Amino acid sequence: MHFSVYELGIVLTVIGVGLGLWKGKRKFDRTNTVGVEQFRSYGGKVVATKFDGFLYWIALALLFVGLFILAFA
Repeated sequence: MHFSVYELGIVLTVIGVGLGLWKGKRKFDRTNTVGVEQFRSYGGKVVATKFDGFLYWIALALLFVGLFILAFA
């Protein structure tokens, strides 16, 4: 199965947007009715924020690479 360059760009862009939306949903699910994020423990907060930061950078990289491929292919 061979992918064209345009299909690769589209797939990377969609995955990047999806990861960014998932990061936002994770943060939304942790907020209470007042809008304050709540965690079960300090360690849970550290792990969750580090993972969200990792998701952010991966999503941003995939989004930019996908758009770069689409722009210059």
